[in-house]
Amino acid sequence: MTVALVVVSILFLLMLIGVPIAISLIWASVAGFLASIYYIPLEVIPQRLITSTDSFPLLAIPFFMLAGEFMMAGSMGQRIAGFAFASVGWIRSGLAQVSTLTSMFFAGISGSGAADTAAVGKMMIPMMEKKGYDTGFAAATVASAGTIAVVIPPSIPMIVYGVTAGVSIGDLFTAGIIPGILIGLSIMLVNYWITKKNNYAEEKGTFEFVSFKKAFFEGVLALILPLIIIFGIRGGIFTPTEAGAVAAAYAFVISKFVYKDLKWEDVPTTFLNAAKMTAMIVFIIAAANLFGWLLTAEQIPQLIAKAVMGISENKYIILLIFNIIFFIAGCFLNASAAITILTPLLLPVAIGVGIDPVFFGLIMVVNLSIGLITPPVGLDLFIVQGIANIKYDKLVKAIVPFILIMVFDLIIITYIPAISMFLTTL
Repeated sequence: MTVALVVVSILFLLMLIGVPIAISLIWASVAGFLASIYYIPLEVIPQRLITSTDSFPLLAIPFFMLAGEFMMAGSMGQRIAGFAFASVGWIRSGLAQVSTLTSMFFAGISGSGAADTAAVGKMMIPMMEKKGYDTGFAAATVASAGTIAVVIPPSIPMIVYGVTAGVSIGDLFTAGIIPGILIGLSIMLVNYWITKKNNYAEEKGTFEFVSFKKAFFEGVLALILPLIIIFGIRGGIFTPTEAGAVAAAYAFVISKFVYKDLKWEDVPTTFLNAAKMTAMIVFIIAAANLFGWLLTAEQIPQLIAKAVMGISENKYIILLIFNIIFFIAGCFLNASAAITILTPLLLPVAIGVGIDPVFFGLIMVVNLSIGLITPPVGLDLFIVQGIANIKYDKLVKAIVPFILIMVFDLIIITYIPAISMFLTTL
């Protein structure tokens, strides 16, 4: 237990002074190695860093990242946004609803909350400001909708959990569909309420089937990509990793040869951007795996299991405890890091009380998605803050209603398992 206190203390100290999370995890692990009463050779460090990322399923990450980059380099992103505008742009709080629906569509392609938030934010925040929306509300809407990308498949955190826990990534993807839609609709409801309460700009108009039909046919090739991914995996046509490759190839072919708006000179940039995002995520996974391995070697999972079971053996109370742990972790840790660290510690407890590993993973991912918009290190908050050029305290105040509705969604998803597990049983 002494080692755990040492590594956790050093980890939070390093994060507090601004050291990147991956570097903090590695240095905290080194301190744990030195403080351990057991002899652990330091050669284990590079071994764990390398072997933890030597995984075929993790190859899905760069492929889905590349698919998202190809989508944004061409006009696929604009076509999706156009379809979202034709669908909901005519109702009250129309632009806010468009940004949320667009994020839901983007979520089915990139799997990255940060990429989703940046792509939609660059398009929608300036547009919403011109229409008279409060900047804080516009930024908060985009940031909260960006969290859907880690729930609706393909989800990078779900891939990380599937690899760490050894469960079906396809089942995780399927379990995330309905919860992702529920969260998106809840955010739309908050958009409507805030817009009405504060009398923000209201887009007046009626639904036009002709415009909807035109937008649908202009963007249909982009809109069906998420369906190709889901049905391809669930139908056994390809694995999640192969689905990522198919998605990247499809996005390239459609953007370059069908829509003809992807330039050859843009291709190297898309590969570079995808490589940067992948390197960041995989580095965090490797560092978190080393950190988690140290905790496991020190038998911390057994101590945690004993402590949790000492509080209660009731499955529903344990789910509440898990959610509190995940929520606190999400406030300080990147989702991939939190998953890699917490899964080996808490999954045995979950299985011991009869919680399905797929359901446990879904709860973890949904909970950690809220961490993207919770201070102090919510990544989506910093992304929209840079785009909207808004003070952080104003942004935090604007994001509170969205955090509350997502916590409410989390409670529903946690205690009504059929919402998420229904599709996996078909």
